[in-house]
Amino acid sequence: GTTNMKAVALSYSGGVICEKNVPTGVNSVPTGGEMDPKRLAVDFFTLLRDILSDVRRVCDDPVSAIGLTGMAEAGCVADLNGTPRTPVFLWYDQRGAEEAEAFRPHYERELTSVSGIRMSNVATIYKLSWLKKQFPRFFEGGYRWFGVPEWAAWLLTAEHFTDRTLAVRTGAFALKTNGWSPEVLGIMGLSRDYFPQIIPVWEQKILISPETAAYLGLSENVRVVVAGHDDAAAAYGAGLSRRVWVDSTGTAEGLLALTSSLPDTLQTVPARMSIIPWYNEDHWALIAGVGTSGSLIAELHHQTGLDFSEIDDLAKEPVPFPEDSLSTELTPQRLAKVSFIPGLSPAQKVCAVYDRIISNFSQRAEKILCFTEAPESLVITGGHARLPELSRRKSEILGGITAVTRPEPEAAAFGAAVLARLRSA
Repeated sequence: GTTNMKAVALSYSGGVICEKNVPTGVNSVPTGGEMDPKRLAVDFFTLLRDILSDVRRVCDDPVSAIGLTGMAEAGCVADLNGTPRTPVFLWYDQRGAEEAEAFRPHYERELTSVSGIRMSNVATIYKLSWLKKQFPRFFEGGYRWFGVPEWAAWLLTAEHFTDRTLAVRTGAFALKTNGWSPEVLGIMGLSRDYFPQIIPVWEQKILISPETAAYLGLSENVRVVVAGHDDAAAAYGAGLSRRVWVDSTGTAEGLLALTSSLPDTLQTVPARMSIIPWYNEDHWALIAGVGTSGSLIAELHHQTGLDFSEIDDLAKEPVPFPEDSLSTELTPQRLAKVSFIPGLSPAQKVCAVYDRIISNFSQRAEKILCFTEAPESLVITGGHARLPELSRRKSEILGGITAVTRPEPEAAAFGAAVLARLRSA
């Protein structure tokens, strides 16, 4: 994750045995943020060894599979031996923004209609366009692109593979054909060999390498599963279905819903929604970004000194506040910087922030309902699940449906473990 690397160990029956997390080493740079992939590898193996040690203390059963999920668009270039040649460019890093705008007048329809991904620095293909200008040698053969989950998979298996929920976030995946798009690759001047093999989760049969198995003290029969985009894995673990929507809340918030027909990308892209091919091939997930609401709440906590339960309690009895009570801007790290007008009480500040979050949530829910049916329940994962009043208001927006709260911060890791356990069953 952008902030923490998380690990969850599940029993064969699906119960949580133990959890661990460590801070992710993010370096702030003028364009946003990056990571050192070699440090990431060290931290990754340290976390794996630590959680495996905990598992062995309480459980005699052998490990059968490792599931991997993570930031969808963050990644680096490595050579054919797997040696990194660039930093990991984080999803919010602005490198690629100018390139996206340069392609827009000529290829906007072609590039967005195929993948359903908006033209911005977030999509991998525009970061690669920037990289191609700076370091053309990385595109003359002998190099590959690794997203963070794919990099972790390489460290475990020495195989370069991914699943569809991650592939689509590059901007080079064709939703209709479920593969890399020759049209997009041609426009961008990129080779198919640059990208990993796409293998749906249920078809992945790749085993841990003998060397890595020995290092971690595992059997060579352990499967390694790239379980996909972190939002998708978290939603799968939370029970996303045709009747259950999932609200994934972290630093940024995303609302997810399933549909049984592929939405028209010429309608979803202008509505600022993304499409993910779901794990079962006859469904797709819609993701609508609600905003950096987690960082809004964190900033409110920082500025008022109120803890999160106090914030939520104040919101239960709304007080009037001026219409222009708050303004926000995003830092290069995509965190919300909040300014309040002078003279507001803590209760007014809380109500102004809650009103902004609920307004954004309502707008995004309305957009999703243009493409799929209304839900019968809403599962809220992450930090907002600890805020009962905010959860109640979200439920109210959707007609008073049941809101199920799952505050565990390791929701994505839990979903990846569930997917790996099912694949190995």
